[in-house]
Amino acid sequence: MTHDLVALAIPLLWLFPLLAAFVVQFLIREPTRQRDVAIGVAWVVFFVALGVFLLNGWDSHFDRDDLESGLFMSLRFHMAVDGLNALLLPMTAAIALASLLSTPRSDLRGNTAARILAVEGTLLGCFLALDAATLALFWIGSMLPLWQDTRRSKSRPLHLVMTLAIAGTTLALVTALAIMAQSGAAGSASPFDLHALAQASTSLPPVVGWLFLFAALLRMGVFPVHLWLTAAGWRAPGYSAMPALFTSLGSFALARVVMPLFPQLCEQVSTPLVILGAVTALYGAVLAVGQYDLRRVISYFWVSQMGLVLTGLATLNAPGVSGGLLQSMSSVVEVCGLMLIALEVEARAGTTDMRLLGGLVRRAPRLTTGFLLLSASAVGFPGTISFVAEDLAIQGLLYEHQLAAALMLVVTAINGVALFKAFKQTFLGPGSQHAKDLRSFADLRGWEYRASVALMATLLIGGLMPQPLLAVRAGVVDALRKLEPANAVAHAAPPHDDDDD
Repeated sequence: MTHDLVALAIPLLWLFPLLAAFVVQFLIREPTRQRDVAIGVAWVVFFVALGVFLLNGWDSHFDRDDLESGLFMSLRFHMAVDGLNALLLPMTAAIALASLLSTPRSDLRGNTAARILAVEGTLLGCFLALDAATLALFWIGSMLPLWQDTRRSKSRPLHLVMTLAIAGTTLALVTALAIMAQSGAAGSASPFDLHALAQASTSLPPVVGWLFLFAALLRMGVFPVHLWLTAAGWRAPGYSAMPALFTSLGSFALARVVMPLFPQLCEQVSTPLVILGAVTALYGAVLAVGQYDLRRVISYFWVSQMGLVLTGLATLNAPGVSGGLLQSMSSVVEVCGLMLIALEVEARAGTTDMRLLGGLVRRAPRLTTGFLLLSASAVGFPGTISFVAEDLAIQGLLYEHQLAAALMLVVTAINGVALFKAFKQTFLGPGSQHAKDLRSFADLRGWEYRASVALMATLLIGGLMPQPLLAVRAGVVDALRKLEPANAVAHAAPPHDDDDD
């Protein structure tokens, strides 16, 4: 019975938002109906995703529920729910729903609502896909709504860097698929089947792993391929751009594709990736401190967090990888919550330039409290998900990368300074003498307030009761299994010589 329900829910999760995006964009003209339909669909998708998570994680086993059918040629509709994606489904649906609920009525027209739904559907398709071609198709599709936003913006440099980011991702993924199809490691019937490839005795060419690795790092916004993300986080239309920018798709691709299929490559680049992650984390944290715009602070903070995620994943041991995946999930909730507050400030004050703000606590105590609590959670305050994630990541780093573990603590402190500085300049002290008249500045109300409370409650509940979240370990066991023999050989004692007896 459970399998039948999940099999029914899998296509509903990604297809329903995409169909609704088409309807809202082209078939409905009245703004109020567009908003109602978009929010109604988002609610349905959220409850379906939450139900799938509960059905799979009730016993914390996350048994895989598959739905597979042939489409055409070598492309197969192969999707599944397992320990690696079960939690990402309701989390992604919740972020899309919060974006729709928080967008001002005057801004939530057909274009904005349709792009949010399209991003939601393509991201859910990415997380569900167990076919490399299907994954790549949804992956590229998840970036197209953001590209459309930047094309309509007045910033040509932003549109250029976004175009380069999509072009780089498309080129890497299409080239990887072409090489996979040519090699046919899993057999001619399913050359893109990730599960079959992981079980196959023959391995794919390493260049495929490098291409997927590059695409994943680009999606995460890791230094030095981060400029598109920070630029879009600052200049792109916020409510529709946020779900596309701040997602765990990059780290998910590392755990779904690179680690299971290319264990030797992971071993080779483990230490360089730890170093790259540490550099990215420090780079993002330092630059976040020096920003004057609230949206730029949050964007560079995301870059720093993705550096910490990469550092944990690159350890290739269970605590580090589990911590990295948890950190990725918690960062999505925290950064999206902070960005929503920044966008709500922008909608009321007309700017996120902190030099033109200040003193908002007197007019918006709920907004101020929300930013403070989300900031505390983002830097690993005890009792939150980030605290558990950072503890696991540090445990993983202490095996072989003690210096990186120490740097991780330093980066967390710098991130705390950056967020507290932004909090102080935006919400505390006297208002800027250069600011517009903010006497009409309104506090969080209605669904804005409920969405912020829900995000904060998620972080607290997950930190106080982390056992269901720690079940993501079940999703990385298979990915690490192929690495264990190599590690065992590398660390084995020299063979015993019988002649010495």
